[in-house]
Amino acid sequence: MKMKTLRGIAAVAACTLLPFTKAEAQSFTENFDDINLLVGNGWAMTNASAGVGSTSWFQGNAATFAAYNGATNSYIGANYNNTGSVGTISNWLMTPNRTFRNGDVITFYTRQAASTYADRLQVRLSTNGASTVVGTGTGVGDYTTLLLDINPSYNGAGYPEVWTLYTITISGLPAPTSGRLAFRYFVENGGLNGTNSDYIGIDNVVYTPYVCPTFTMTASGALTGGAAGSAYNYSLSQTGALGAPNFAVTAGALPPGLTLAANGTISGTPTATGTFNFTVTVSDNSGCSGSSAYSLTIVCPANPTSLNGLPTLCDNDSPVTLTQGSPAGGTYSGTGVSAGMFDPSNGTQTITYDYTDAYGCAHQSSNTITVNAAPTVTQDPIAAACDNGGLVALSGGLPAGGTYSGTGVSGTDFDPTNGTQTITYTYTDANNCTNEATTSITVNAAPTVTQDPIAAACDNGGLVALSGGLPAGGTYSGTGVSGSDFDPANGTQTVTYTYTDGNNCTNSADATITVNAAPTVTQDPIGAVCADAADITLSGGAPAGGTYSGTGVSGGIFDVSAGTQTVTYTYTDGNNCSNEATTTVTVNDLPTVALSLTESEVCIYDAAAALGGGTPAGGSYSGTAVTGGSFDPATAGLGTYTITYSYTDGNGCSSEDTDDITVGECLGVDEATLADLTAYPNPGNGAFHIESAGELTNIVVTDLQGKIVNAGITEDNGILIDLTAAQTGIYFLNAELNGRPVSVRLIKQ
Repeated sequence: MKMKTLRGIAAVAACTLLPFTKAEAQSFTENFDDINLLVGNGWAMTNASAGVGSTSWFQGNAATFAAYNGATNSYIGANYNNTGSVGTISNWLMTPNRTFRNGDVITFYTRQAASTYADRLQVRLSTNGASTVVGTGTGVGDYTTLLLDINPSYNGAGYPEVWTLYTITISGLPAPTSGRLAFRYFVENGGLNGTNSDYIGIDNVVYTPYVCPTFTMTASGALTGGAAGSAYNYSLSQTGALGAPNFAVTAGALPPGLTLAANGTISGTPTATGTFNFTVTVSDNSGCSGSSAYSLTIVCPANPTSLNGLPTLCDNDSPVTLTQGSPAGGTYSGTGVSAGMFDPSNGTQTITYDYTDAYGCAHQSSNTITVNAAPTVTQDPIAAACDNGGLVALSGGLPAGGTYSGTGVSGTDFDPTNGTQTITYTYTDANNCTNEATTSITVNAAPTVTQDPIAAACDNGGLVALSGGLPAGGTYSGTGVSGSDFDPANGTQTVTYTYTDGNNCTNSADATITVNAAPTVTQDPIGAVCADAADITLSGGAPAGGTYSGTGVSGGIFDVSAGTQTVTYTYTDGNNCSNEATTTVTVNDLPTVALSLTESEVCIYDAAAALGGGTPAGGSYSGTAVTGGSFDPATAGLGTYTITYSYTDGNGCSSEDTDDITVGECLGVDEATLADLTAYPNPGNGAFHIESAGELTNIVVTDLQGKIVNAGITEDNGILIDLTAAQTGIYFLNAELNGRPVSVRLIKQ
């Protein structure tokens, strides 16, 4: 078994002493001259190792190393025997209970025996009064705050081998707190056979409580003043606090609306006036504090009022409501002012605006208002007018440059209406003051004039005598009027009758006379017809509703047997005006047509052939199986068919003639041998089986035009012809049977 170099040295066992009560000062110094006195001095020791060994804390062994000060053994020690063969050493040495505060200082010396085995020491804090609860093994119980950890990574050379001073300053406490400090000899995998732990000593432990300093704050007395409604900001200062200071008002009160932040800043917006006295206390992290008394005066805000924009008025203006004071909510006073209204009188007046703000502070503003005299305005009399006399130019108003108003007035014009009307002349001077003058104008009614309706006329009629105007004695005028006669011109004409009464007022009455134009009559050309055409119902005359006449016309019907004739169309409109138009109807003779077919007989299997023999040339053929001037025997089938030849000449006149053509089977020598060559099913859907009495060679399939088609010729216990992809119709199988030509017709349905 591997042995540790120093583990043969005997260790001094710790004694257990009964605790006793002893008055202790807050500070202490412990040199461990006699560890048997520790418990009586408020210390506590607990070996909470996982597997408690043969030793706990013991009086120092001078043979291992001498103490830092005092007698050579006046230190406290711990070693690998705090646990068994192998285990976790957790041996606790707890200081007397103290009220700790931030800034407290504890110093101590520690060292290790010269060794290759790693040692470790922790210093921990419990804030749970005099608690000695430490847990077991790796547990820490109430000692949750780690203040120092010497050689936590278990470096063989990580623990000092000479007495070394360590200093710890308490921090992070929210307030002075009752508790204990603990030295914990903490070594994992320690013990006689462990890879860590040997021998350590602790000496000269000194606890120095933090002493509250003298706080120096911003000089007491009056602070910089503020104004109600205005943002305020002032920062108090101090010296002496440990860490960040905390300011608080501890007596009196700040002005309403202001607050004191923990950092000493007074801020906010005051909502009241006056002098406010208060005390501010500043405290630090160690519970130390200092106070100072202050006063803060809040005055009224600056005058917020204004009275601007008062209008310039005239002495004839109506009372006006005053609204120019700001802020709103104040009151107005001054000459001519009552209940917020100002009644203008000539001259310059002073207006005062009084306002009390939300803080009870009174404010005032004044301004002047100018009242100008209104101008003197006159208007000359205006002569009488007629109610239909047209616009009257208004004038006579003084001073010049004013404006007119009243019923019928627009600008400087008066549009008279019957009766007596009032005209107002308004003038505005350079001070924007306005006055007016009025006058009346008599408007006489114009005479009532009437004109009887005048009957319509035609534009080709004679002079029309005008009459029917009342009162008698007036005159006629208008286009085509001369005296009392009207010479009609096409269109609707206005005839005016004018009469002037004793007031020299004139009126007139209009009558319209419709002069109807003779209707415009047209006749569409009537196309030429052929001599064999039916009688023509005449049309194309416009407007519709007229009548036709000349030779061959009766009741609107033209008899073509009359030959070429001139036809007249006459129309009378609703105004009884008439006009006519003429046209010529041409009657053409029929052409002479003959047909003698160049081929009168064809075979059923012949290809379609062009027809000929019709005269004059240029006509067209029609009939059974005739397409595009060709006759197809296969389409027609066996029999005799009539072919028609039609011809139309340059005048569009037509005639026709007919001739017959015969379609026969035309059986020759080759087809006479069909008993030796058969096809079935025939007619069929395109798949034909061919049987022959001998050997077939040189097989081809053609259509009616003799064109070879793809028939898919194969052998299948004979010959198989496949025309399923071909169009329906008649085809021919041509071949040589035993060296002679043969043919058979195939019909695909």
